[in-house]
Amino acid sequence: MISELVAVSIEQFQADCLQLCTQHYPTVHNRGMRDRHLGRLMCRRILATLEKEGMTATLEQVECDDVIMPPVFRIRTHETTLWVIAHRLQSANLARRSTLFQAIGLTLEQLTPTGDHHLLLLSDHWFDRSKASKQLPSWWLGQMPDNMQGYLQDGIKLLPSELSLTGQLQTQFELTQGITQLHHPLKRLHTNTTLHRYAVMTAYYPNIHAPTCRQ
Repeated sequence: MISELVAVSIEQFQADCLQLCTQHYPTVHNRGMRDRHLGRLMCRRILATLEKEGMTATLEQVECDDVIMPPVFRIRTHETTLWVIAHRLQSANLARRSTLFQAIGLTLEQLTPTGDHHLLLLSDHWFDRSKASKQLPSWWLGQMPDNMQGYLQDGIKLLPSELSLTGQLQTQFELTQGITQLHHPLKRLHTNTTLHRYAVMTAYYPNIHAPTCRQ
């Protein structure tokens, strides 16, 4: 049940993102969204979806003394805990990706032995000319996107990545059966065509548990 509602929320979140970016144009178009704003926007959408289904849920941001760490949110229902990690990839380099893995590790350490835990990773990125940026879709999805022509029309020549997010999460944290998606919610103001230079990425892992060993 919760997996279906998360999927619905992710789909509807794209409209929320478009509305926010339109209201704050050109600020968001120039800089993207802050981690905290991105995460809260998604969490509010999930809460609205749960409420529509008659499910009561609470939202809290997990406290962390490390200001470098991306924000982690916890949505609790009577039966399920959904952890949402929002990490803006202002740069797609290894250092920024490493920070995401650190946040995942700290989150998994908080899991109780019992209970139904789920994990949703959320990120956004403005493409640049760096190799890491061009490899980001392949790394996140585990394969090249289907709509390559759309990227080329926007002047983005994507590159394949030898590593993948799902592969690294399985190796480091024993996370499997994740659903990774890449979205382009923004539209050009005058033509209403998709703006491929901005991407929102999600990775959803149901029924997660703390890893039995650390790499």
